[in-house]
Amino acid sequence: MSSLIDYVAYIAVRALNKILGFVPISASLWLGRRIGDVVFFFNKERRLVAYANLKSAFAGEKTPSELRSITKRVYRNMVQTFVELLNLTKVNRKYCDRYVEVVNMDRIRNASKSGRGTILLTAHFGDWELSSLVSSVEGFPILVLVREQKMKRLNELLNTLRESNGCKVIRKGMDVKNILKALYGKNIVGILSDQDAGKNGVFVDFFGRPTSYHSGPFEIAKHTGSLILPNFIVRTGGPYHKLYLEEYIDFGKGPKDGDMKENVQRFAKLLEDYIRKYPDQWLWLHKRWKSTPVRTVLVLNDGKAGHLNQSMAVADQLRRARMTQGYGPEDTKVVVVDVKYKSRFSRVLLTACASLVGWRCHGRMGIMKLCLEKETYDTLMKTYSEFVVSCGSALAPVNVFIAKENCAKNIVVMRPNMPIGLGKFNLAVIPRHDKPRNAKNVVVTDLAPNLIDETKLAKGAESMKDHLHADVKDAVALFVGGDNPEFRLTGDIMNSVIQGVSEFCNRSGASMLTTTSRRTSPEIENILKKRLNNYPRSKLLVVANDRNFDFTVSGMLALSKVAIVSEESISMISEAISAGKKVVVFRLSKNAEAITKHERALKSLEKEGYVAITESSNLMNALEKVWNDKAPVTPPKDMERVFEALRKLI
Repeated sequence: MSSLIDYVAYIAVRALNKILGFVPISASLWLGRRIGDVVFFFNKERRLVAYANLKSAFAGEKTPSELRSITKRVYRNMVQTFVELLNLTKVNRKYCDRYVEVVNMDRIRNASKSGRGTILLTAHFGDWELSSLVSSVEGFPILVLVREQKMKRLNELLNTLRESNGCKVIRKGMDVKNILKALYGKNIVGILSDQDAGKNGVFVDFFGRPTSYHSGPFEIAKHTGSLILPNFIVRTGGPYHKLYLEEYIDFGKGPKDGDMKENVQRFAKLLEDYIRKYPDQWLWLHKRWKSTPVRTVLVLNDGKAGHLNQSMAVADQLRRARMTQGYGPEDTKVVVVDVKYKSRFSRVLLTACASLVGWRCHGRMGIMKLCLEKETYDTLMKTYSEFVVSCGSALAPVNVFIAKENCAKNIVVMRPNMPIGLGKFNLAVIPRHDKPRNAKNVVVTDLAPNLIDETKLAKGAESMKDHLHADVKDAVALFVGGDNPEFRLTGDIMNSVIQGVSEFCNRSGASMLTTTSRRTSPEIENILKKRLNNYPRSKLLVVANDRNFDFTVSGMLALSKVAIVSEESISMISEAISAGKKVVVFRLSKNAEAITKHERALKSLEKEGYVAITESSNLMNALEKVWNDKAPVTPPKDMERVFEALRKLI
């Protein structure tokens, strides 16, 4: 079958070469641009790669619509280059004089007279196929290193076209031998060098990212004593081009010029400069940053500390998963962007539209601009990432759109609202009480994802001891939340909680460590300050709205035996369980009679023996029972399941 396809392709290209011989080059290129538009519309895989590459390079400089326009012009230029390849038999002195202007021609003349070999080093930029023939027509025939195509007949036909006016193609299998022979013979060799070289390549800066380059041309130049002459051909319109010959890269001069990485960087910088001037003329369709060690995780933040904590926990596991592949912790960058909608209606509208998002939506972010506040939209559009993480239904539609825009893999924590299905996400981390369906992209957890582990607890304990300037033993940790749409923390409840914990500490001799959340109201904060500032067994009171420390939560959990948490804070309850602590949850006042999602989650945790739920009035008795329970707490392996799922994802 493959040989048949090869034969058909050979006949088709041969026929096109004959037909185009009778068609003016301008008309041929016009047709090529139209074909490029068609290929752009249908070529999903490579179009996504091209757009993602452009986004990576220009996210901070160009709008999505500009990037989409560039992607389309890339396809036009690619097909025009192929059309000109079919027309290479037309290339002669008259053709070059009319359509190609050579800038700095003296450089190739001087290189030819230098008594040394010369490597004409270029990239998949402009019509790179034409540049080699221009050199031959100008009296400097070259040997061209060309990648072999899988279809042998077609490959030989294309090489014949390349050799139609004085060039000689170096065939596969003899490439290195013939290159060395040509350069030792003081000849000129043309080489393309701009594609990913894998993990063993030379890593240099290219558009602000570590990028793998082939060192082969530079190694050969150094070994043979040859000059490297960087050159780039720019299409100025239709069949008209400018061929620029740049300054030599010469390993024979000085210690700096002899540095391999330095010279690779010089070429990469030259190429980047040309791409910045003419971004549509580089072939963006290959995975240029496939081997870069640096990846970015975009974490969306809806302003809820618990949701952000869960997203950051997933991002941390993603970093850990990449470290198993040999990357350092610094190679996974986490960027947090605050997301704000213009209105509640905007959120509903974006949620409805997210269910319709497809691969052709990249570069079309008008609905995001309509629904999000300007600062949010601008920041998101200027941020490129390979992964997107969000928690909560409010952020799910933004996650879907940004993942499509960046061609990124996306992870959602908690079930998104209808009509967004789980199929819009590469991975969904969903609590068991939400009754998630079984699917390959779903990880079911008992707790909310969190950052608590042995390392964090140890660091927290050390920092907390330094802060307290005293040893704290047999402590209880009180985590006070606040109001949300479902629950209210009243002054009466808070006073009752303080009374119960104080009585328990007086009886048991335990110390008391307390902190609040950002949700805690001024009324509750004032009650805590008034009741605890002068209470002898209160060793710590951190009011989050006044001050906070990175180690507060981990330090309190590390130094305590029992954690007491307000009912609405599933995130804090999950952290306490993950720390291996016994947990007492005190109830708040409800805003509605219906059973809430929080209550279902707590009932599930109580059934598994992870928490004891009590009214504030019965807190002392609940504390005594839990305190005297000698059974160890074994946290569920939620984060290990998330970690394994992320390892498969990346």
